Amino acid sequence: MLSDLFLEIEKENNNEEISDFLNILDCIYKNKEPEIDENIFKNLGIEKRENDLKIYGKNYPLFKMLYYFNEIPLFNSEKESIIFLKNNNLNPSKTYIELNISEKEILKELILDYAENKVPNMYKTFVKDLIFGNTYYFSKYNMELKEYVSKLNSAYKLKEYDIVKNCILKKGLPPKNLILKYKTDLSKSIDLFNKKLSNSKIREFSINFNGKDFDCQCVYFKQSLWDKIKGWFFGEINGIHYPALANISYNNQKIDSLKPFFILNDNEDEINVVARVPKLLYLKYGLTLNHIKLNGKHTYFGKWNTKNFKKILDV
Repeated sequence: MLSDLFLEIEKENNNEEISDFLNILDCIYKNKEPEIDENIFKNLGIEKRENDLKIYGKNYPLFKMLYYFNEIPLFNSEKESIIFLKNNNLNPSKTYIELNISEKEILKELILDYAENKVPNMYKTFVKDLIFGNTYYFSKYNMELKEYVSKLNSAYKLKEYDIVKNCILKKGLPPKNLILKYKTDLSKSIDLFNKKLSNSKIREFSINFNGKDFDCQCVYFKQSLWDKIKGWFFGEINGIHYPALANISYNNQKIDSLKPFFILNDNEDEINVVARVPKLLYLKYGLTLNHIKLNGKHTYFGKWNTKNFKKILDV
């Protein structure tokens, strides 16, 4: 995990500024609010913005940023997103970063109203906290720290550890060709995953958290010999992409955006698990998956004993 590399860098560098920077990056990586003195943010060239839009992808065209926001799926296609923006006199090709203050406020109001109308009444009061809040920007790149950490994580997943270390120590960006390679590989995995998802049975089960049962969905990829042969010829999903795939799954109409979703893979006598809890469930109920031996926050991962879990799924 990228957080392991953060710890390694901190041990190798007895430097307070680097330690502060790593602490902030680790908080962003783990979906936690950095509790750091404002002067430290300034010294590191990081700007904190309150009541900002928390949707990921502010350096992407607006229509993509909105379409791929899957906590509350807003549109069924990029075309719908484009039409929505044009009908509200916003340029779909602009990025959020490029909008002026007035345009940003207009967009924020539009998204809030639109999103609230997409969820059941019991969740409406939580939509604002889901969409707005504190964000942190790397001033030298005019880039949200979430995106910066995402770029570091892309390089990390390609096992370019020295490059990631150098970027952090110099507050630099990974080479564009590395990010492009990761995105290209991820795109292939997304295509393969969507095909598998379309042809797979979505299983239903429930988990108990604080005395309340939550309906869940999962897809169980059990590899047969024929699956392995097909993988040799047509490629197979790269395991490093499963956390991202769990996140984008809610764009698929087979997946309920208000239910936790699990992706399960056979691994000899264990099952690899990657799961996602919709943030609205976290905001309303505090739901996490740590109590069922999974690590993370919002996106979870771990391994389960095959025999025991098959009893739950009845597979």
